[in-house]
Amino acid sequence: MNKEVARKRYMDVIRPDVMHNSQGDFLATHVPMKKLYITEHLTDHAEVPEQDKKYPKTEEEVYDQFMTEREEDQFVLVIGDSGAGKSHLIRWINTVLEIRKSDNEIVLPIRRADNTLKGTIKQLIELPEIKNLPNKELYKKLVSATTTVPENELKETIYYQFIIQITNDNGKAGDENGERKISNVNRKHLIALLQNSLFKEKLMEDDGPIDRIYTRFAENKSNEINDSIPEFHQEDLQIDTELYYQILASADEKARKIAKNMIDDVPFINSIKAYVNLFVEKVIQRCAGLEPGDLANVIEEIRQELFKQGKTLTILIEDITAASGVDDSLLDALLTDKIEYPDKNMCRINAIVGSTDGYYREKFKTNTKGRIHNFVYVPDDLFSGNQNGLIEFFAKYLNTISLESDVIQKWVEVGKASMDSYPVHTVTNGKGWGEYKLEGKSINLFPFTKNAILFLYEKQDIAKRNPRALMREIIEPYIKDALDHLDEFPVKRPSFHAANPELQNAIYNNNSLNDATKIRLSHFMYIWGNGKLQTYEKNGIKHIAGIPSDVYEELGLPIIDGNEVSVPDEPGVETDTSGGDTTHPPKVDEPIEKENEQVLIALAEVDRWIENKDYKLSIGATTKNVRALNDARKNINDYLYNTIDWLSEGISIDAMLKIRDTGNKYLVAFERQTMKSDAVVTLPASIESRKIIEAFVRWSEVGKKSWNFKGSTDYLYRVQKWSDSIKPLIVNAIMHYDDTQADYFTYATAAEFLRLILNGYCKNYQNPQNFTPDMLLHKNPSVQTNNGHTKNWNDLMKMTNGADGKDARNCVLQYYNLPQGTALTSTNYEFDHIAFNKAVRKTIKTGLRFEESDLQLNDPVKKRRIFSEYLKKVLDRVDIVVGDEKAALSLQIEVLKKYIDLEEFEDSSDIEDIIKKVGSFYQQAQKSHVSIAVHYDSTWINNCKKNSTSILSSIKNAMQIAEIEDSIEALIRLSRDPMQTLKPFVDLLKLVANDMEKANSEVETRMKHKGVGSGEAYETKYLDETKMLDECQLVIEEVKKNHVIG
Repeated sequence: MNKEVARKRYMDVIRPDVMHNSQGDFLATHVPMKKLYITEHLTDHAEVPEQDKKYPKTEEEVYDQFMTEREEDQFVLVIGDSGAGKSHLIRWINTVLEIRKSDNEIVLPIRRADNTLKGTIKQLIELPEIKNLPNKELYKKLVSATTTVPENELKETIYYQFIIQITNDNGKAGDENGERKISNVNRKHLIALLQNSLFKEKLMEDDGPIDRIYTRFAENKSNEINDSIPEFHQEDLQIDTELYYQILASADEKARKIAKNMIDDVPFINSIKAYVNLFVEKVIQRCAGLEPGDLANVIEEIRQELFKQGKTLTILIEDITAASGVDDSLLDALLTDKIEYPDKNMCRINAIVGSTDGYYREKFKTNTKGRIHNFVYVPDDLFSGNQNGLIEFFAKYLNTISLESDVIQKWVEVGKASMDSYPVHTVTNGKGWGEYKLEGKSINLFPFTKNAILFLYEKQDIAKRNPRALMREIIEPYIKDALDHLDEFPVKRPSFHAANPELQNAIYNNNSLNDATKIRLSHFMYIWGNGKLQTYEKNGIKHIAGIPSDVYEELGLPIIDGNEVSVPDEPGVETDTSGGDTTHPPKVDEPIEKENEQVLIALAEVDRWIENKDYKLSIGATTKNVRALNDARKNINDYLYNTIDWLSEGISIDAMLKIRDTGNKYLVAFERQTMKSDAVVTLPASIESRKIIEAFVRWSEVGKKSWNFKGSTDYLYRVQKWSDSIKPLIVNAIMHYDDTQADYFTYATAAEFLRLILNGYCKNYQNPQNFTPDMLLHKNPSVQTNNGHTKNWNDLMKMTNGADGKDARNCVLQYYNLPQGTALTSTNYEFDHIAFNKAVRKTIKTGLRFEESDLQLNDPVKKRRIFSEYLKKVLDRVDIVVGDEKAALSLQIEVLKKYIDLEEFEDSSDIEDIIKKVGSFYQQAQKSHVSIAVHYDSTWINNCKKNSTSILSSIKNAMQIAEIEDSIEALIRLSRDPMQTLKPFVDLLKLVANDMEKANSEVETRMKHKGVGSGEAYETKYLDETKMLDECQLVIEEVKKNHVIG
């Protein structure tokens, strides 16, 4: 490269529109096309029939077939995708034709220009043959069509022309013999919508339909090739909800009705789109001041004038879309055969017209397609199977940008553009980068090498291997980088697969290099070099990976020593089926395409992440370009969970699972990843991290979730070494946070002990320090609430028997399970009794007393924190429950004290004595026929008598509980449920006390009346009753004396 010249010239030479380049640059960069297809008809999809693809043609063969002198008219459509090289071929035909044509052949080239109708007409009126037309009025009309009109004014004209055309239509769009394209009602509604200012604003937006039509008709505002069809698209007419509500507030009823259908009714929207697009041609013609047949008349008058002069006509139209608006009439004129109109005296015409296959499919009328019988198809992949042609393409462009334009011009004018005198630039930058041999001359390939050209071509999407894409996406950016950032070259670094990782390992394991240099060097040696850790000396210069040491020095790259080998043979060249030469690069291992594609995509992301400090890895997304990285993160974490021997590290499997099963909690995450996550280890954006990520990407994508793939031993060793280095950090983090050791087992154990207390399994204990670990290993199911406890007690008991309580119990029982075998999900366990007993005794020593500060309520791991939260929820209710229970018992004791002297109770016989007296009282009441006898319940009395020991114990327990200040100890005493046995006894005494008062009153009344009347017969009659009343009185007095009064 000649850097000074290239800096001035490269954009002019590489500009994709070949019609803007000089003829010299065109000829200097031209590479013969050797893969063209000729056919008489295309398939329905505008493709070449498979039979005709068997016989590819060169450009010379195409020329010989269609450009030799002939008497009959001919129309040839050069068709292909955008950027494939149609314009280039047509211009080459024009260049050769100018040299070889006879004096009688008139050539009218209509170039792409700025790819607009006005640009096309401007070219026409500049041609001598047009200027000299006898029909001056037609010429003036063409001149008028090129008049410049302000952009906004012309866009407004275009917009309102659509309204005018639709308003004056009957729904058939000019096809009077056809069916309606739209109902009359919808047509009127559409007119109303088009007249709405909000909808107009939408259609007038940049890149909208009006802008697209303007760009193809009047002015291409960018330097890019505009191959878009000037028409309305579905999304142009689709109305979103926000716009719909705005239209509702401002439009008339007709506009509102059609707007509603244009929200999500796609078939309806497409019908409107198809209808409106039928007016595009008329609108363009009206705005240009042309009639449909004007260009056809021009062609016809030219042919008639040339007929008079005894001459023939060849018209070369690069792109028929440049005549949008009049293309139908122009095609019709070019397809008009003079034999069909002998009276018009027209000369022979040979028309070569270019079109994209999409435009041919969608815009050529059916009858027009039927009249075309000669097609030249230019495929996207012109260089497929022609590596020599590909390298020649690069070489000629690289050579031309380093030559002054006057040198090229001299070659054309003096040397007649002969390849024998083809000029080659003097190299000022890039010596040693490789050369391409052309007609005995050597063209420097800087900033490429042959390996780089072939690699970068293969990396291109198949749809982007056409010449225009190669210039814009490969040649231009790498030239710019070489000119402006040689010290960082290659700045643009595509992903690659290191088929032989030996070189990459040597680079990445070199601790003297920083990460940015490692990545840059590996890309250069693998893509620009041959990717091998080999060195040899050639012509006194050391070569590493096939690249001279001078090149590394020029780029400021370090030199890696490799294995000494002999000078390799030059790559062989053989002729391919299309007549070109094929250069064979050094043979590399064939990757497994599908898996390696994911590897390359992932590593390209990782490299970008390492190099660009602002770039974030898209972790958490599921799009194709990051799936492998998401999988790698998951697989790294799974690997660590499955391979670390947690038990030998002193970590319970339960503790490990609490971390593993926590959402958004990872052992390992990536620096600057998009998804936030709490991780133990953060992989920094570095080469070392890249090695680990690559290992797991290959494990998944290449090894199919195994280490069974080429080079896996090296990757596995690297992973094992890395995992050993971070294991202490991970092990510590599993049971620690913020320098605090996680102790959720203690909280789960305390909560389970409280559950046992509330369910009555701790009645035989005085305080929690007397508990034993074995208590937790019994079944201890939940009990029913039919007891003597308060509502708060039973509510708390229900809570501890609920889901949270079950989780705590499961934690206690499973924490010290030791799975047998290597699987974490093993169903065979041994129980570590020793460790379990030790941990439980630690909890027992606390007395189940925990202040809020003792709990780990700030533990970031929710699955551990829930046990602290659950224990706090229980403990917060214990004081309330104990208070309620104490209050209830105190009330019972106070009632007892009204009726009996509790200090006189020594044993259960005292209780039995009272109960016996109560029984005697009611029995006597029955005998004496006292009304309270109905309250006599022998079962109640007998149960109290039977439970006399429990009653006495409950009384003493209740009195002791009243003196206990510690809530946990009180809770344990209360768990004996003294209320359940005490309350029936207290209720019995309350009943007896009331009944005694009633009985006493009744007996006294009856005793007062026992002497009323006269005679012995009376006394004899009531003698027994009086005796019983006396006895009843005595019983009442005795009970009152001994127990009620005290």
